[in-house]
Amino acid sequence: MLDCLVVYASETGNTKMIADEIYRALPTDSKKLIDVRSWNGAHDAGTYFIGFWTNRGTCSLETIDLLSSLHGKKVALFGTCGMGNTEEYYKKIEKNALAWLDDDNVFLGSYFCQGKMPMAVKDKYISLRDRCDPEQIASMIKAFDDALSHPDRQDLLKANIFVDDVYRKLVKLNN
Repeated sequence: MLDCLVVYASETGNTKMIADEIYRALPTDSKKLIDVRSWNGAHDAGTYFIGFWTNRGTCSLETIDLLSSLHGKKVALFGTCGMGNTEEYYKKIEKNALAWLDDDNVFLGSYFCQGKMPMAVKDKYISLRDRCDPEQIASMIKAFDDALSHPDRQDLLKANIFVDDVYRKLVKLNN
């Protein structure tokens, strides 16, 4: 059994970028990094770092399947989202994902950051200008533009800090 397994779902590469950084930051050689679509239960670990892209405030179906299958594990969540770059929104994402994690697991925390969105999203927002509240559409376009540079170096640094925080919790649990 591995010490750590980093499993991620990434549609645009944002979450994979964070997963790669988390994997590099893990202070163990007993680790593996895999895409959730290739996870079939063949790899087991004491601690899981599970990452996903956010779609309408929650995780993908593959991530739900993974979370629902875990029992007696230590679990940390991470991910990216294009909209809602606030701690309040990140807590909502965490809560929505945790609904799928059984209570016999130990939750170690989460880290979420903004991620760039495909240009088709902005095109859709622009096409809605005449049919929706102009202030709301302007806010959505601004959020799109703000997300273009993310994940950035600061986001990657915060991913490293997240790993350090999780490892401090693991040390306390093991003592």
